[in-house]
Amino acid sequence: MSYVLEVSWGCPNDKYPLNGLFQFDQAKALRDAGLDVVYLALDLRSIRRWRKWGVNRTERDRIPVYEYNYPCGPMNPGLKYSIQDKAFARVITAIESEFGRPSVIHIHTCQQAISVTDYCAGNNIPYVITEHITPLNETQPIEERKSAALHGAKQVISVSNALGRDLKKVYGVDFVTIPNIVDLSAFEFIPHNTGEQSPIRIISAAGMNRGKGFDILIRAYASLIKTHPDCHLTIMGDGPERDNIQKLCGELGVGIASNQATTSVGTVSFTGTYVRSDFATQLQTADFFVLPSRSETFGLVYAEALAAGVPVVATKCGGPEDFIDESNGLLVPVDDADALAEAMSHMIDSLDSYDRLAISDSCKRRFSPATVASQIKEYLI
Repeated sequence: MSYVLEVSWGCPNDKYPLNGLFQFDQAKALRDAGLDVVYLALDLRSIRRWRKWGVNRTERDRIPVYEYNYPCGPMNPGLKYSIQDKAFARVITAIESEFGRPSVIHIHTCQQAISVTDYCAGNNIPYVITEHITPLNETQPIEERKSAALHGAKQVISVSNALGRDLKKVYGVDFVTIPNIVDLSAFEFIPHNTGEQSPIRIISAAGMNRGKGFDILIRAYASLIKTHPDCHLTIMGDGPERDNIQKLCGELGVGIASNQATTSVGTVSFTGTYVRSDFATQLQTADFFVLPSRSETFGLVYAEALAAGVPVVATKCGGPEDFIDESNGLLVPVDDADALAEAMSHMIDSLDSYDRLAISDSCKRRFSPATVASQIKEYLI
């Protein structure tokens, strides 16, 4: 059997629907583009992320899935990658027994690639690396392995130009830029009277960690409602910063809605953990989307908002610069609450100037599974 082995760090499931989502979307798109695909997740997250340990064989969306789950969490990089090396060696034996050797391996991030390259070299199997993560210094021996893996690849793909430039700077490797595949099937443009509803509905969504800049968003929103009091902010997501962000709301005099259905003016609703369908529903009545990330190698939620025809306010943090411009949104500097407040105010004042149907159509053409899969497939066959 001739097939592509997709290697990632996780696979989405009912409990963790966002784990490995980008990568599994690519696997589905490559399957739909006519390739036979087997998916492997080497999941070394901490024990707090419950899952069945060891080798597990399942099937998801008609794709054979192998998972090797081992609860590492934060630890010495040398030990962590030694465990990952052994995990790959064990699970590839199970994959070979069922499907034979792959004709090509598509590996997501050089962190996973370092455990696969010896197998590829020993069996004369070409591999392609798609990089999603900003380079991290994980000790000299590990960095040397990453560099060797990147330079040995048939092709290195970066999901954004900014990330590719970082790879070039740190590892001296050439790259092509192909964005993440985004499953936009749940995100549809539905016309509504933009700017005429009360309150103006602002949506934000992401895991609530420091990197997403929710502290900057609340500071900007506190300033915004002084001049535009007739608006409401909904924040979708959960994470370690949620308590701090809610505390900041109190310090700045920003009210927190009593329940998710409340959209009283000048307040913030926190919905907690969400899935794509929830986000898509919220976007159907949103006036605009905002997320002031400190760093993004791509920026999935921006693309999902655009697919629904919702203009966005983002930061110049890497990935968004590749696809956000004056036709579909605004870009502001990172960590600048004043600039963000000004951009949000400008967005409210110019909502009618955006062609939402055109925003949706353009986004779907650019990030559709068929479009992106055809670009990736070129390097896999």
